[in-house]
Amino acid sequence: MSLTPSLNLPSPAQPWGSFLRGLPCPLRPDSGDGARLHKRILAADPAEVSFDLDKASVRTQDVRESGANTTYTTTADMTIAAPDGSSTSVPVRYEVTLRNENATPEQMRAVNPFDPATIPDRTRIEIHGKDYAGTALEPAFSTLAKANGLESISDLRLSLEMLDKGKLRVMSGSERLFDAPRDGGPSSYPADRQDFTRHTTLLADPTGSELGGYSRMLLTGKVPDSTVVLAETVNGNEIHGTVTEAGSGEVNDITWTLDAEGRPASAEATLTWEPSSKGRASDRIEVNAQSGFRKDNDMKGTPDDVGHIIAYRFANGHGSVNMFPQFGLFNRGAYARLEQEWGDWLAKGMEVSIEVELVGGTSQRPDEVHVDYKVIDPDSGAVVYDPSLIAFANADGQAFDAIAGAGMDEMIDRATA
Repeated sequence: MSLTPSLNLPSPAQPWGSFLRGLPCPLRPDSGDGARLHKRILAADPAEVSFDLDKASVRTQDVRESGANTTYTTTADMTIAAPDGSSTSVPVRYEVTLRNENATPEQMRAVNPFDPATIPDRTRIEIHGKDYAGTALEPAFSTLAKANGLESISDLRLSLEMLDKGKLRVMSGSERLFDAPRDGGPSSYPADRQDFTRHTTLLADPTGSELGGYSRMLLTGKVPDSTVVLAETVNGNEIHGTVTEAGSGEVNDITWTLDAEGRPASAEATLTWEPSSKGRASDRIEVNAQSGFRKDNDMKGTPDDVGHIIAYRFANGHGSVNMFPQFGLFNRGAYARLEQEWGDWLAKGMEVSIEVELVGGTSQRPDEVHVDYKVIDPDSGAVVYDPSLIAFANADGQAFDAIAGAGMDEMIDRATA
């Protein structure tokens, strides 16, 4: 099958924004207003701001077909406009991966990451901060870079993926996290971890009720309130992770301790909220981490699952530092019921303090999983529930009887009376 015809000029040798800054002022799309957004754009309701590509300026290049997908790069001029017509022109550049059935010349030219309505399902788009240096979007990208612990936008990446049924996942972080997640990032071997921060937003209605939050992020760098902020810091054999909701500031705090082989031996966590596991199957960084973990631990053909010491629904994407080979029926049975109880306590407004120790066996696969937890009322500090340590075998036949909701209410009432 022949490739879709290229419609473009050759790629500039330097980042797109830098190329345009070198042009004489009258030729720069953002000249006349400087490299700033018009003040009326920033004052407008973000949901009513438009991001329109100049069709005559759109160039698609570097077109490649591989398997079921077509990838290419787009450069164009884009007009950002407020409802009253006040506008600023910005040069844009981004990389697109489309399903082959969607890769018609018309569709390829129409895809615009700044306008979710133009993005077909199962499409991935990469936006590099360095391409927006010197443009009117630089301040917003600089804010995102700082939020991800980066010194400049040159190391910032926004990675978008339109999932099935029009749901949009937006991730931001360093280029390294996306290009080489196994090189110190969330897919790396635990002993090789490096500090990182990543923001992830899952928008169920990116063209409707959640469009304003998405557009605000592109205009100002302020992420939507539902954004999950993952961070890790490494200190010797301890890896400290946090999972924070941007809007509320709620934080799940987790510390993993590594053994002499550089594998997780235990974890301590304080849970205050549940990010949930929605979108887990499409979280490619987590999927890649699990795939790498299976290979690294020779799990093919075994009855084991890639188990999570602290469930993905609470930890969201910390990768192999939070994984161990776990007997499949145990993972999906007793341990899942335990995790559900923790989620139920959080839904009641409680905090859950947890200690998990992987015991016996080998550094690669434990024989037992010891869990000690207690439930605390965050307002009074009262201990609501503190059961005895649970010693699970990493095998079939494990049991756990979760507390029903009504029982939780009675415990909370007694503890806070």
